[in-house]
Amino acid sequence: MVTGVAAPDLLLVPAHPEHVDFWLALRAEDGARRYVDTEDDSREVLVKRILEAGSLGEPRAKGFRWFVRLGDAWVGTVSARDVSREHGRLQIGYMMAEAYHGRGLGSRAVGMMLERLFTLPFLHRVWLTTLSENLGSQGVARKLGFSLEGTMRGHSVLRGERKDQQFWGMSRSDWEARGRG
Repeated sequence: MVTGVAAPDLLLVPAHPEHVDFWLALRAEDGARRYVDTEDDSREVLVKRILEAGSLGEPRAKGFRWFVRLGDAWVGTVSARDVSREHGRLQIGYMMAEAYHGRGLGSRAVGMMLERLFTLPFLHRVWLTTLSENLGSQGVARKLGFSLEGTMRGHSVLRGERKDQQFWGMSRSDWEARGRG
């Protein structure tokens, strides 16, 4: 039986090493490679990242990761990293399998993760980055109430090509206002 946080048919399942094969396959898809450099991460590196992910109750956790399940299928992953309790912030990331793009599942999964993350009493701010050309990821950010805070031109390099990177942010009060509005 799969346990996790549900939005009727969608589950967030805490990351475990047995998820690594799905994660490797997900990162090898053309849709993932278009926007993220996934080539250097070996099975061992990804297992290490899974093992380093903490649970929300761990006071020293520096990151969190869940795998996204729809019915019997693994469909993506969502994560939080660069956790700073001192500054009350963290960065989120997400990746969905190409077969599930355009169905709103990424927005639902990230929303479910944000519900969990904003239970952390220290958390004031969440941020994410996306390439300026990644319209799908920008749609997820907009749908969930993130604000575009800026674009850094030529900030990252993907397969030898300079790319503009957008920075999106959301405060706790932004997230809470969504529930009231």
